[in-house]
Amino acid sequence: MKINTVNFGEIEVNENDIITFDQPIYGFENDKRYVFMIDESLNGEFIWLQSVDNGALCFVLANPAILPVPYDPSFPEDVSSVIGKGNYEVWLIMVVTDEFKDSTVNLKSPIVINLDERRAAQFISEDDLAIRYKVFENIKE
Repeated sequence: MKINTVNFGEIEVNENDIITFDQPIYGFENDKRYVFMIDESLNGEFIWLQSVDNGALCFVLANPAILPVPYDPSFPEDVSSVIGKGNYEVWLIMVVTDEFKDSTVNLKSPIVINLDERRAAQFISEDDLAIRYKVFENIKE
């Protein structure tokens, strides 16, 4: 299927690549279907999460592996009860600022993706974690 996006123009999307959010991204409850837009030159550190149904909606996600310390948030609910059992990836929503070096990631509410079932959800961690963590001041070298 073809979708029109603001950032990438018209793109071809394979139906099998669509990730459905069973628990939507907070503030975007009507947008539940997304695809990853991957730039191989970024070495898996950052990706785009493009809405399939809203071409203007695209999130930048950061891989928690770039953090200087291990990232293992705990959640009040069982992840598998929401998005099923499978292989999970965790990503952090990034807020990109005009001064790119001041961009932040949300450690408190990560995106968890079940790669096997192509299902996802945004969860709020029980841990005391930053909502606006300056990633480039603290990035792992």
